[in-house]
Amino acid sequence: MSTEQTLPNLSPNLAPNLAREAGATEHNARARAYALQHTVKTDNLIPATVSYQSQGRLLLVGPEDRIRRAASLLPAGVKPTLLVSEAVHDAEAADLETIFDATASLAALTLREPSLTGYLGQFQLTGLNGQGERINLAGLCFPQQGFPQQAAAVSEQPRFDLVADLGRAPLFALERPPVGYLHLADDQGLAERLAELCALTGIFDKPRYFRLDPEACAFTARGVPGCSRCLDVCPTDALKPINGRIQIDPHLCQGFGSCASACPTGAIAYHQPDANTSGDYLLRLLKHYREAGGEAPQLLIAGENERKWVEAELTRLPANWLPVWVEESASLGIESWFAALAYGASTVRIALGDDAPASVRALVERELASAAVLLAGAGLATDRIALFDADAGEPVSGQPTVALLDKPLKGDKRENLFAAFDALWQANDGSREPLAVPHGAPYGSVELKESDCTLCMGCVAVCPSRALHAVGHAPGLNFIEQDCIQCGMCEKACPEQAIVLVPRLQPVPEARRAVQSLKAEEAACCIRCSKPFAPASMIRRIQQKLAGHSHFQNEAAQRLLMCEDCRVKDVFAALAADPVSQLKV
Repeated sequence: MSTEQTLPNLSPNLAPNLAREAGATEHNARARAYALQHTVKTDNLIPATVSYQSQGRLLLVGPEDRIRRAASLLPAGVKPTLLVSEAVHDAEAADLETIFDATASLAALTLREPSLTGYLGQFQLTGLNGQGERINLAGLCFPQQGFPQQAAAVSEQPRFDLVADLGRAPLFALERPPVGYLHLADDQGLAERLAELCALTGIFDKPRYFRLDPEACAFTARGVPGCSRCLDVCPTDALKPINGRIQIDPHLCQGFGSCASACPTGAIAYHQPDANTSGDYLLRLLKHYREAGGEAPQLLIAGENERKWVEAELTRLPANWLPVWVEESASLGIESWFAALAYGASTVRIALGDDAPASVRALVERELASAAVLLAGAGLATDRIALFDADAGEPVSGQPTVALLDKPLKGDKRENLFAAFDALWQANDGSREPLAVPHGAPYGSVELKESDCTLCMGCVAVCPSRALHAVGHAPGLNFIEQDCIQCGMCEKACPEQAIVLVPRLQPVPEARRAVQSLKAEEAACCIRCSKPFAPASMIRRIQQKLAGHSHFQNEAAQRLLMCEDCRVKDVFAALAADPVSQLKV
């Protein structure tokens, strides 16, 4: 039956419009099916993994009545260690005598102020004994593994494999505790939850989600603190600063992706899959959709945890919505969102479930706030990128778009972001005025108090992205705004307090990428070899300050006008000419 035959009794103008809409919906549905079927993901088939090994040694910790009740409900064959860490939870419970009788063969140890570390197969708990000494509980319970452990590998040390925490306050105060740990705030479904925990026995592998490039990290340089965005958003406490460097514990990491999205330099990159692989998939998906006749594609980025409810929502959304399934929704950051628009997406929506960690949600919302500023600066509506809201009513219909880029972006994180932004900016005649970015966003410039700057180059020594750099052939300080991540290290390192950060984003590509000369000076040239070695103004100031100093008179004063090499040669020239005088040194 034709579309027109299904629309009786309509006005002459309305019927063709509805017919066209119905035809467009049918075209989009076929195009979506074609795109999803023919766009193959090229993720690593054999990804790098980390392993856990668990023998099922279970620790029950909490009030004695609750841990004994839990012990009585354990699967057959599981023999737990009981640790009493607080007073009885419910002394009037009707089954109290029964559960104590059922677990009479199990001894309960007592420690105060318990502290728990580790993950599946490698949990360690320490606490204070009656003498106030902090002891290792696993070493006390499994002495056959041997102490002292200074020379033993971590995997060989006494440890618990699984921990069921029945205390009032969890021993891990984290949004997402480690694998193998379970905090049981109440006894509802206690047997089932304990059975699931005890099933974690054997050897388990999981992907190594991240790649870390320490050289690109802006956490610290020469003792000057800088960016800590990744530390602020990790819900598992997998990131730690150790000896001035960020390190990721792959066993604690659960792959939420927030650290990679927060990292302004790309030092932390999601590796399952990597950003370039994801970008290539987005380009091919949108290309296949258009080739099949689809219009105004809208991308819906969703993690595997959101798959069930997102698939249900897709059944009621228009046919131009294309799902993009990823490990975690936050693993695709702002550079991927803008790349999708440049590849031809009408809108981008990010699905976050109700159980998403608060830190991850806060990070995505901050990135969306920055995205809104960039969208406005590029001449686009700020709602082109937003969170997916299933309860927002009628979904957006999408706007006609064209693909501005026909090849996937293959640069680093910031290169890809600005390449996509520039394409959108040029196509939509974007703003030419600097954009006011949200507080803490990694975009901006610096102001230099030129009269206070001595060109000591302390700022250049700590700049992690080379946004600030030396001129090279003469004393001077240059700056490239596109490379500045506003880490603040230059501001902290400047001994004259001559640098001030200016949060903003310059939308004009040529101005943002241009090399700006913040200060340039005449060079002081060595009086012996003529090599430029310092700013002339700095040498003049040194001469003035040391003019009356007894150690800088005559020949010593002349050495102030020499380069570092000639200065050393001049000091030892007399000794070289008179070997006998060397005996007096």
